[in-house]
Amino acid sequence: MIEAAPSWLEWALQQPRRSHVTHAEGTRLHYVSWNAGDTHKPGLLFAHGFLGHSHWWDFIAPFFTERFRVFALDFSGMGDSGHRVEYHPDCFVRDLAEVLENAGIAPGIVVGHSFGGSRLMQACAAFPELISHAIVLDSYFKLPGDTLPLGERRPAPRSYPHAATGISRFRLIPEQDCEPWLLDHLARSSLRQTESGWTWRFDPALRKLRSAEGDESMLNRITVPVTYIHAELSAVVSKDRAQRIVAAIPHARGPITMPQARHHMMLDQPLALVGVLRALLA
Repeated sequence: MIEAAPSWLEWALQQPRRSHVTHAEGTRLHYVSWNAGDTHKPGLLFAHGFLGHSHWWDFIAPFFTERFRVFALDFSGMGDSGHRVEYHPDCFVRDLAEVLENAGIAPGIVVGHSFGGSRLMQACAAFPELISHAIVLDSYFKLPGDTLPLGERRPAPRSYPHAATGISRFRLIPEQDCEPWLLDHLARSSLRQTESGWTWRFDPALRKLRSAEGDESMLNRITVPVTYIHAELSAVVSKDRAQRIVAAIPHARGPITMPQARHHMMLDQPLALVGVLRALLA
């Protein structure tokens, strides 16, 4: 039996979120807002990791609505966004640009975790006019000569006869400790029902996605303010790699290390992450 969730989590999950739809290169893009009507506030967009979705921010984003107009997107092929016929290297960067413009929050602050943070850095180089500050959370950037991290490899998706079976099979990649009530929330929000049963909410074709060879010159061209946050116990990004990424970006800040945090820092250090982000955005 899962232990009772803390009051802060119950509060965060009770905050109403609204769905929005736009299109990027003909593909349906889904994103959510917690307070879209607060048009007098600056915009803040959260971008999830590979094969994730906007629900990864359900227990983080509501803590920022007092000062910001807060959104989170589903990258194409993930969550409730449509599937692409082909996933070219720049399509996820264009997803970010489209949501920023459609939500009316450009230039806005963007927080990107892992895969989302890597695409955020690319977006800073491609669409600097749309981003006022990029906060990158433990994101891998493949520099020339590097090998892919183990976290890039994904098991084949499958259908389950019951939602409960799928929930029990939910795993983080890379695996790490996580509070059971957060893992349960993510497992439930990661499933969708189909004619053949319950399956994960991402396009199976994404498993064949290859990370583009790193282009350090792209990092050199970034003029947008970038802050890089590194998880001390990350299985994806070493401290040395975080330092190399920051060194390649002119005027970047960091890496700021979150003590005892693992790669999915919002799952093992959720309130600490909120505190770090609030300090950076103060």
